[in-house]
Amino acid sequence: MRSERLLVLVLTRRCDRNCGYCPQAFEDADMSEGTLDAALDGLLPRLAAPARVKLFGGEPLLRPDLVTRALDRLAAVAPGTAVELPTHGKGLPAVAALLARRPEVEVFVSRPHPWAARLRGVVHNFLIPPGEAPAMTARRLALARRLGYRRFNFLPAYFVPWSPAQLKGLAAAFAGLRLVLGRWSAAGRPVEVVNLARRGTTPLYNDGLVVDTDGEVYNSNLILADAVRPHRRRLHLGHVLNCGRLAARPAADAAQVLDDSFSPEVMASTRAVDAALTEFCLALTAEATA
Repeated sequence: MRSERLLVLVLTRRCDRNCGYCPQAFEDADMSEGTLDAALDGLLPRLAAPARVKLFGGEPLLRPDLVTRALDRLAAVAPGTAVELPTHGKGLPAVAALLARRPEVEVFVSRPHPWAARLRGVVHNFLIPPGEAPAMTARRLALARRLGYRRFNFLPAYFVPWSPAQLKGLAAAFAGLRLVLGRWSAAGRPVEVVNLARRGTTPLYNDGLVVDTDGEVYNSNLILADAVRPHRRRLHLGHVLNCGRLAARPAADAAQVLDDSFSPEVMASTRAVDAALTEFCLALTAEATA
């Protein structure tokens, strides 16, 4: 039995948006139905409990048929398995009826669509770009709350340079968000900060068994980052069609590959914004237990 608890299925490498600060590489490649079935049948039983499945991309809802196939197969072979579906949100209406029947699916939306706010358990991936005024950050949070969002995953922009002034502004933004969240909680209108329950060895990306569109298996979805292309094989474990012979560990750990892929300037900024996010989360935890 492996120690991983997360299975990430890269349903497509394509995306129909050009979002700012996205570090991923996009290609015209989709997962086949056979690869999807082999991943669920061969890898899901190898996960430690409690297991989770992440339907990833690219933009996974460019292939709603694969999303549907994965959820139907999971319902048949592992009912109740927690599922994450990150998306920019445009394709959600196409799978609305399916999601209504699948309360175990957490949808992570990067753009605060009013329609998506009505989904059960929806999470808003709340990006904070470098240079945004703290007052604007607070206004965007208030707008998302008015639209109906109650769960947030805060993400300062990773893998881009931040100046000292911008890092100071980020600290001020997090301080302002703490005040807003505190006022909402005191008024009996609390929201959930999903970051408080998430951990990983690399910022933004996930540890686990990651199946790329071609069936190759890795130990982190860091392999999707454009800058990591030259180092992708160092995170390789095997192929989904030979699940019984996956390597116990890759040639290098994800943290080392991260350092070897990005410039020292970008990594210094990434560590600084990640430290600011950690401080924000620790402060929220301390306030909740005080």
